[in-house]
This record gives sequence, C-alpha cells and structure tokens, in this order.
Amino acid sequence: MAISPLRRPTEQPQPPPPRIPGSVLEGLFVRGLKVSGRFAEELALLGYDIKKPEMDYPVQVWQRTAALARQEAFGELSDEEGYRQVGRTLVNGFAETLVGRVAAVALPMIGPARAAERIPRYLAMMGRADIEITMSPVGERGRRLHITDRYNRPDLMAGGLERMLELANAQPRITVEERSADGYRLLVRW
Repeated sequence: MAISPLRRPTEQPQPPPPRIPGSVLEGLFVRGLKVSGRFAEELALLGYDIKKPEMDYPVQVWQRTAALARQEAFGELSDEEGYRQVGRTLVNGFAETLVGRVAAVALPMIGPARAAERIPRYLAMMGRADIEITMSPVGERGRRLHITDRYNRPDLMAGGLERMLELANAQPRITVEERSADGYRLLVRW
C-alpha cells in the first residue's frame, strides 16, 4: 500500500501591489507642490522623475515620495497634520490633471452625499481599485468609512477627502477613529 504525501492547504496567491498612475504623482508634485531644484532631484532618486514621467509607478514609489512631500513641504506640522496637508494638496493638483478634471467638474453639482458615495470610483481613477470601503450613514450629513488600505496613511486619505468634499460645496470635518495595519476608520461629517 502506497502512502500519499500530506497535502498542504491551498494558499491563496496575494494580488500584486497596486500601481499608481503617473497623473497622481503629477497632481501632487507638478501641479500641487510645483516642485523644482533639490526637491525634484530627491524625487528622482526615489523613482519619480518629473521630467520623464511614466504611465504608472509601484505603490512603494508613491509611499516614499508622499513621505518626502510630507517632510519637505509640511515639515513644521505634526505627522498627522502634515499627511493631511499632503492629501489636500494631492486633490487640488489632481483636479488640474486631465484625468482629475473629469471628476472635479461634477463635484459641485452632485453635492457631498453623492460625492461620498463615489469615493470608490474616484480612488479607482487614482489607481486604487484594490481599496475596499464599507460606508454607513451617520445621520443625514455624515458617513463612517471602514477603509481597507495597507499603503496610504489615514491622515493623507482624510485630507484628500476633506478637499474633495470642499469641492462638492461642503464644510467637512473628518476624524480618524481607528488605525490598523490593514486599514482605518474615518468619521466624515459635513
């Protein structure tokens, strides 16, 4: 009688890390922060050359360059507030790119509630279709977002969403309620 080898449980392959469209980095660095000189040289060393943009970049390049933006442009602020300002600057600059204008032009017309519902679609435009968002209402003018995202700082996302809702004619207040290695929870009110 032959003895069969033990089978290992089938492991699910991990999806590859996301790639971030060049328009996102263009939005932050070229249009938002308008970098030049030493700052631009440091970005090139991290993998993003503003003079030779690529179609997309590994998410790790995005993380390193966002950290540099926080340090160089908002170094006087706390980590949380610095990343929040990076997020706000990103949305401002992205709204000036060809891809970002498509989303930005509709925001004032649809208002904050519908803009919040479209967050997954907007994140997909920014190369993050991998992010899962569970949204629950908090009264008429609020949403609690559970976001599965291992790559962005919650404060960066909070700042970006604040600016997006401002473009939708709202006065948002976003609180980071919970942080973990796999994601975070934001309380969004307007």
